[in-house]
Amino acid sequence: MPGTSEADLIAEARAILGTDEEILGAGYFGLANLREAQVIGGTAGALATTAAADDLTPGIGTLAGSMLAVKASAEEQGVTVKLLVAVTPDTIHVLNQDTGGRLRAEVASFRRDHVTIHIAKVGLSRILTLTDPATGAAIELHGAVSWLAAQSTGDKVVLQLLQPDAD
Repeated sequence: MPGTSEADLIAEARAILGTDEEILGAGYFGLANLREAQVIGGTAGALATTAAADDLTPGIGTLAGSMLAVKASAEEQGVTVKLLVAVTPDTIHVLNQDTGGRLRAEVASFRRDHVTIHIAKVGLSRILTLTDPATGAAIELHGAVSWLAAQSTGDKVVLQLLQPDAD
């Protein structure tokens, strides 16, 4: 599994993009709507295993159900569960990670001088919405800023690059 240092994230983005373009920062994000699939899948998994004799089985069912639902929902939308957002001087690239050739490498890209950026706080998470006003193309991503989340280092860098007053 790739590392979560900023240098590792930039190297991963460079490998996916296959370019020498300067990458200012990169971070792991997920589609914001996958949180709903996680809750629904977890609930279904817990309900399916509540008849078990031990107290541990519903927890395992919840975890398995949520993981399966998130992966299925992501792939149905043409993305991997974990997306890599790479910021260059001119472009914001949203990239699939570890597709094994099943999905295209680049999910979306937005010219920085033509994109509307909105960052909303949701507890220790951030919802990053990128919209191209000319085409209507948009994507809503979920990132972490908590010191507890390994991915937060890269997410904070990306959020800072896209909106300098974001925290």
